[in-house]
Amino acid sequence: MQRPEPTDPGEPAPVRRPVLARLRTARGGGGPAATSRRPPARTGAAALRRGIADVTLVVVVGLVDMAVWGGAHRDLTGGGRLPWWGLPTLTVALCCALLLRHRFPLTVWVATWLFTAINLAVPQYYPFAYLLVAVYTVARRAPSPAARLVLVASALPLTLFSYRSARSAAQHEVGGFLPAAAIWAIILAVAWGLGRLVYSREQHARAERERLVAAAEQALAEQRLQLARELHDSVSGAVAGMILHAAAARAMTTGADPRVGRALHVIEQAGAQAMTELHSMLGLLRSPGAAAPQHRFTEVDGLLDTAHRTGLRVRSEVTGRARPLPPEADLAAYRTVQESLTNATKHAGRDASVALGITWTDAALDLTVRSRGHGAPPAAAALSSGNGLRGLRERLDALGGELRYGPDGDDWCVHATLPATPDGLS
Repeated sequence: MQRPEPTDPGEPAPVRRPVLARLRTARGGGGPAATSRRPPARTGAAALRRGIADVTLVVVVGLVDMAVWGGAHRDLTGGGRLPWWGLPTLTVALCCALLLRHRFPLTVWVATWLFTAINLAVPQYYPFAYLLVAVYTVARRAPSPAARLVLVASALPLTLFSYRSARSAAQHEVGGFLPAAAIWAIILAVAWGLGRLVYSREQHARAERERLVAAAEQALAEQRLQLARELHDSVSGAVAGMILHAAAARAMTTGADPRVGRALHVIEQAGAQAMTELHSMLGLLRSPGAAAPQHRFTEVDGLLDTAHRTGLRVRSEVTGRARPLPPEADLAAYRTVQESLTNATKHAGRDASVALGITWTDAALDLTVRSRGHGAPPAAAALSSGNGLRGLRERLDALGGELRYGPDGDDWCVHATLPATPDGLS
């Protein structure tokens, strides 16, 4: 009894790959693999560092504002004193609002701008730090018209601060006001200018990314067209010649062994099917939006029938209740059986036996294809490209499935697990 040779000599040694977390969870075997969809740890750590830095900045801003105030000047305009807890409470509220400035830059800026009016009630309190941080955020994130409007509007409370500070210093109002206003203008311009600089750099980086993406898509489109031309000029012509020669040979086999005619008929049908799929692939390469060939797993009986007519002894066994699969899994299941039968034909020789096991569970579809050779195989090395099972494994990995293959006693076994529900897909 001959043992089938490895299906693809160029393939790496068969290894077990983990099933997707969803499948394991659905089967009650949830474990560490359930974290496969988590964002990379580096991204989470970077976000944590950014969050800590942002909170630290806001706390520092609040402390600066309170330090400048000093806590001793609580006299109100027109008489009376502010409670000691009044401004600290408002500081905490402004700090919380500043934490939302990245999501609502204009809203937070309006809040800080209105808050500066408290200087009219508490002459010795100048809440400038919140306003400058909000101005920087708007300048960094808002388009030019809104950013310029914020710049002009922010100058108003700073002008008020200059006037009030000049009066409180008991200096000549014009002589003390102008230096203070100039200093506030410089500080405001620096905060706004830094924000616009970052905004310009981000816009430039975004435009550069879009340009690179467009260039990559153009290059990919050119490669697809080149591949389509090569496939049409080489493979399409060869398959067409194979179909025509098989038809001509079958026409000349009148009176010959009937098995010759049946074999030639199988060649014709296989060639016609290959030509149909090739034309679909050429259309997909030339127009990426075109529909790809969509075989269904329910068509697998046709594959078994074709394999039987090529000389394989095929049997199948179904366990569980069959049901519709997600389109991607449906096509992958069909390709799994197709590739396994093709490999059995190439490597196990004529009269090989093939057993297809189909097992339906709540979350997955398990396919097991066992083949055992009984005759001399054809020149398998010449028929193998080494990419069949590799591509099939990549297809299943992309779906969140699993593919294992290798010798199992006297058999060669291919086992595939595919998600049977949309939630199980990667």
